[in-house]
Amino acid sequence: MTSDEIEFLPKKYREKRKSHNFQISRLLLIVGIVAGMSAVLLYQLASLHSVNLQVAALDQQHEKVMQLMQEVDRRRNEVAVKRHHAKLLTFLDHPYPKSQVIAAIANPLPTEITITRLQVTVEQIAAANAKPASEKGKAVPKGHPMELDLKVLIDEAKSRRCTVEVEGTTDDTSCLYTFLASLHQAEIIESAKIESIDPQQKTDGSEFSHFTAHVKIKRAYLTHFETLVGRTVQTIPSQEDLR
Repeated sequence: MTSDEIEFLPKKYREKRKSHNFQISRLLLIVGIVAGMSAVLLYQLASLHSVNLQVAALDQQHEKVMQLMQEVDRRRNEVAVKRHHAKLLTFLDHPYPKSQVIAAIANPLPTEITITRLQVTVEQIAAANAKPASEKGKAVPKGHPMELDLKVLIDEAKSRRCTVEVEGTTDDTSCLYTFLASLHQAEIIESAKIESIDPQQKTDGSEFSHFTAHVKIKRAYLTHFETLVGRTVQTIPSQEDLR
């Protein structure tokens, strides 16, 4: 037996020392685990703080976006109201765009034709089988009040017939027929026909014809009145004769 194998300490002391060493090892292990968990916890806290900052920044951006969306909706509603208002005023200012009707007939006017009288007449046409609407159970229309008013006015305009009586003179009868045929190409004119032709003679002996024509305007074309009244219409001179 060597000197290293000789044990002079009592057995009880050796067991106590082993127990002490085991407790120290276990304490160090616990300390290591706690330290590791603390490090992980600190890292998670730091990550959570960073996420909270990002969430706060996103909340601010979301609030700004919501405010901008509300502002856009408010502006869009304002534009819609102004558009309805503008359309209604346009219709009220031009209940029947006679300037457009006159322009379609007299612009351009062949040099061989002179108009001496042009009369626009609007007459009410009774609707067939029209029945008064019953207030009971009647569905309330939806939409902006001005938009509904405009629709009512346009519907009322559809029940009116616009006709134009044209009187004038021409040195070339064939040109007159060509002119009336060209009127059929206008989008607002339904028909144009000659009512009468009266051949006459000037003081110098040359012949000419006095004519009367009847032009019928299409019904319900005011549905597209914004396009019609929005166009630039050349002003016709206010004279006794139109050429």
